[in-house]
Amino acid sequence: MAVEDKKLALKRQFLRYIHPSKSITNALDQKECWIEQMKYLVQDFKTLLNLSFKEFWSTVVFNKQATMGLCTFLQEAAPPHLMDQLPQDNDILIVYNEIDYFAFKLFKRLTTSSENEENYMSPHYMWSLLCNNNIISIPMLFDVCSIYGQFYKKELEIIFKELFTCQKLYKENLKNSIQFTIKCLSQFQDKIELEIEYDNHRYQSNETSTDIEEINLCMIEDIINFLLDTSYSISNFLEIYPIASSFFYQEKLHFKIASFYHTIKPIIYKKVIGMNKLEKFQEKLHASRLLLVKCVRQCLLHISIQPTNKSENAVEEYLEVISELLTYNEFVNDYNVVYDLTKDIKKCQKFNKEIDSTRFDYLLKSLELINKPNTEFEQKELEEQQLELQSSSTNIENAKLQSLINNVKDLLPHLGDGFIQKCLEYYDMDSEKVINMVLENSLPSELTQYDLNLPLMSEYEDNATGYDPSIKGNKKLKKLKAVLDDKSFRNEMRPFYEKYNVTEITCAELESYYNDEYDDTYDEVEYVIPEPADENEKRRPDVVPRVLIEKKAVTEIVEEEFSDDEPQQVLNFQPFCENPEEVRERQARRYAAKQSNRSNRSKQQVASSSTIPSGSNVELDRQRKNENKAFRGNHNRRNAARNKQQRGMF
Repeated sequence: MAVEDKKLALKRQFLRYIHPSKSITNALDQKECWIEQMKYLVQDFKTLLNLSFKEFWSTVVFNKQATMGLCTFLQEAAPPHLMDQLPQDNDILIVYNEIDYFAFKLFKRLTTSSENEENYMSPHYMWSLLCNNNIISIPMLFDVCSIYGQFYKKELEIIFKELFTCQKLYKENLKNSIQFTIKCLSQFQDKIELEIEYDNHRYQSNETSTDIEEINLCMIEDIINFLLDTSYSISNFLEIYPIASSFFYQEKLHFKIASFYHTIKPIIYKKVIGMNKLEKFQEKLHASRLLLVKCVRQCLLHISIQPTNKSENAVEEYLEVISELLTYNEFVNDYNVVYDLTKDIKKCQKFNKEIDSTRFDYLLKSLELINKPNTEFEQKELEEQQLELQSSSTNIENAKLQSLINNVKDLLPHLGDGFIQKCLEYYDMDSEKVINMVLENSLPSELTQYDLNLPLMSEYEDNATGYDPSIKGNKKLKKLKAVLDDKSFRNEMRPFYEKYNVTEITCAELESYYNDEYDDTYDEVEYVIPEPADENEKRRPDVVPRVLIEKKAVTEIVEEEFSDDEPQQVLNFQPFCENPEEVRERQARRYAAKQSNRSNRSKQQVASSSTIPSGSNVELDRQRKNENKAFRGNHNRRNAARNKQQRGMF
């Protein structure tokens, strides 16, 4: 049944919503102008709401500007978590709240298929009408979740359920929107790494340091607001329509959020702490972190790991997702704090014993190692806080004690600080009573044993020394040797070690325990004592240097050194200078041999050439070789000739 009619559509202009911070600076005229324009926008909303059923749908379908005010408001409105972005002016806030109220009423009428028995249409037709004319889109639904998700949750649950049931095209659009969200997160992550971590933001040359600080502050504020708004939109959408978690899981948004969280969190915190603005942004940062972790939790709810579910595939899939998430330490730490991932894994292990236990043990051990630095850091912080408290308390006690000592010394300056401290401890820190007792000379014996000039000693020094040097008669330490020679403690410890048969044995006991019996096993064996060798035999005979011996005597000595059994070696004597006659004879013989070899070689060649017939191929080969020798590699003759020619040698 068609309810839209072009003739019934209103032909008029509709206003857009303008954010107050874009049109209002400081001038009063701008504020009044914005308020007047927004009142016309409220009037447009009221006009659409007061139309009849057919007129309303005809105007919405055929007048494209009818829903422009609603779309622009949902895009630029300040959600409840970003109300600080609005000017804190009562007149502006009153008008804004009025726009917010009528905008939701208009959205509600757009999603209502029947108003009464006469004015109605089927839900399928209505949602196809809204989808085909692009009146309500998936990005608009995310904005609605961000702005109205906390206050109108039940009404939105009904609308979303009907929307995705009646119009299947919205599911495809949702998948495309999730892919676009993942792409935006990746680009946003790259931008943060460039501008914040690597400080690639471009500044103008005329900007001062204060201007740069303001620019950085605005940039950080925009980043944190974007994080908070994005996390609220996704979390509220999944909370209103939990069935959509399957689409988010299929597109692997949980992995992208974990990676984004792991990279962005330390960068932003480092920048904010460096700017000394942590107190200003701490609440928003904490909320965005919590909501991003919650988004991943809602995505993982798609995997059923309840004890009633006997499917091993679901458990295997869940374990694979967790093992992949463990690569992002920053995210896993916060996720484990909020939802106790260790408990979930143990619960899963308890009801799925057929799966290999080593996988569960690996995940639990990995979680323990990831959380260990955080626990150590928390313990260190607690210890530091305790030390600060102890030091502050001890400082206060020391200050009080010093003031009481000063009170006593004002009247009794001859007394030492340590003696006054002992007296104050004895009389429960009552300085007046100490003064009275000292003046009356009625101190008890417990105090008179101390020296009146006793200096002030700390508690640590008292415990370290182990004695009180102020007591009379015990002012000097025992000698160090006497203290070291004192072995009385051994007698006290002996019964304890006797139970384990481990005791110290004295010299007398040792002599009684040892019975030395003579062993005569080797008495019968004769031991031959070697005779002492003659010293003259040990030494080698005196030898005269050969240089001093005559030539004939040398041969005689060499013959005497070698025995008859060994072959005699002839001494190769080489004079200092050769005889010139022998040299000339040897050269002459060498020259004659060389000449004879040459004459023999030429005779053989002539003989061989005479034996070869004239018509054979040998002469032809020689001719060819002689003609073509310049074209072959013959000791690089051609290149050498070219080089000589280039150098001008010929």
